[in-house]
Formats: sequence, structure tokens, C-alpha cells
Amino acid sequence: MNIILKVESLSKKYNETTILDKVSFGINQGEIVGLLGRNGSGKTTLMKVILGLTAFDGGKVLFKEKDNYLEKPELMSEFGYLLDCKLFEYLNAYDNLYVFDKYASSNRSKKELRKKIIELLAFADLPNDKKVVKGFSFGMKQRLGLALSLLENPKFLLLDEPFVGLDPLGVEQLQTTIFEMREKYGITILISSHQLSEIEQMCDRYLYIESKHIKEVPKEENIKIKITLKAPQKQLIQALKNQVLIKENEICLNYDISLLNDLLKFIYAEDGEIEKLSIENHNLSSLFKGEE
Repeated sequence: MNIILKVESLSKKYNETTILDKVSFGINQGEIVGLLGRNGSGKTTLMKVILGLTAFDGGKVLFKEKDNYLEKPELMSEFGYLLDCKLFEYLNAYDNLYVFDKYASSNRSKKELRKKIIELLAFADLPNDKKVVKGFSFGMKQRLGLALSLLENPKFLLLDEPFVGLDPLGVEQLQTTIFEMREKYGITILISSHQLSEIEQMCDRYLYIESKHIKEVPKEENIKIKITLKAPQKQLIQALKNQVLIKENEICLNYDISLLNDLLKFIYAEDGEIEKLSIENHNLSSLFKGEE
């Protein structure tokens, strides 16, 4: 897969406090990646660094292999974001999009802009009438923020806590909209949220910030396979202990079909007896509890 964003040994301090310490990761074209961590761990800071809204103290950020992308308007125009979104409360949805487009200096004709705005309002399921934003529900405001983030046809979208304050129906509508954005526009998405069940449903993998560092978590890592041997089989356990985690007569491994097949073949070849094989989903909350 093509890496669209690459972060290398990035460090960020506020005064003398280190927020991010030499973090490195890459994001592939077309992925939806979850950005996780406790409050104050540096999630929003990382997004602001990527967007050039705050400076960093060391390392590199490359977008499309360019470390000077912040100086190139044609590359910066490929970013969209929902981050501390400020709306014009006494304008309607259409006029909010119109004003933001003028601030972006897109030089679209009135006809082109009108067509784009109507398309985005329909996509975000928002009314094209005189109702001002002040009278919108929180979910409607979030969807308007998403529409604003799509105004300049971005290729990379950063969403900071898009589900906060939404009821279950609002969360479901927003999830659907985000999936449609990827399908319709081929957008790469980095999304930060404390709504772990929603993140699990949406994302291809996760970046977890802990103690100023980033841990990359494949989706499959949340799925554990547990094999319970019928009785303690010392020779077999001795042969396996360097390959997988073993506790007494119980074998634990991350979800890996190839490894599981090899393991089962080996157990049967050594006349081992399996009492139970189970697959467990260790959800994302285990990261916050410090579980492996």
C-alpha cells in the first residue's frame, strides 16, 4: 500500500513538558486509522502538528513524501479536518459553506460553488433552507463540520472526537457518513475518539498514545486465540514455549491463521490432546487498562 503520511521520530514539548517523544508511524492511502489515548496524552496535539497549527521540536512529518508540504498550498489543500470547528451561528448551513469557501479563496465560479454546496448538504443530510445554525442539534452541527471539512475535496481527513455529545442515532448517522466519505471520495481518515465501540467498528487499525510514545495496534491484535491442552504435556510445552505464551497447559496467541495452522499441526504430530480452542475479542478498553 502507498504511505500517504509518515511521521519520523517526532517530538513535541510545551514549555519543559514533553508531550510526544520520538514517535514514528505511517498511514496508508485509503485507511481509516483510530488515534487513541487517555485525556491529555497528545492526540489533538499530534493532529495540530500534522496540520501545521502548532510547531514541533524534532523529527519529521512527510505528506506524499514531502517534508515541506506545509509550505505548498497545493498539498495543504488536500487536508480536511474537524478540529475545534467554529461555525457562524446566525447563518444557515448553505451560507456557512459559502463563507468558508470564500475564506479558502478557491476561485470557484458561483455556479460551481452552488453545485458543490448543494451536493455536500445532501451528502451530510442537512437542510438547504433558512434555518440558522444556532437552532441546529449537536448532531447537525457535527455533520455541518464534516461538510466543511470536505469543501475543498480533501484526500486526507483528520477528525478529532467527532462523536462527542451525540446520541446513539447521531453516532450511527455520523458513522455512515464517514464510511460513505471513504467509499465515495477515497479519503484517508485519521480519527480520534473515546467512543471505543464505534472506533472498533470503523477502523482498519489503531495508534495508541501512551507515556509520550505511540504503539501501533493491528485490528487482529485485539483477537486472541486460546488453546487448552487436555493435560499438562511437559515435552510439548517445552517445545512451544519460545513460539507462544504458555501458562500451565494453556497456549495463548494473537490472531494469526497461519501460525494457528502450524501450531495445530505440530500439536497433533506430537500426539498432543486439545481440550478446548476458543477465540476471544479483547476490545480496545484493554489498552486503557494496561492489559496485553
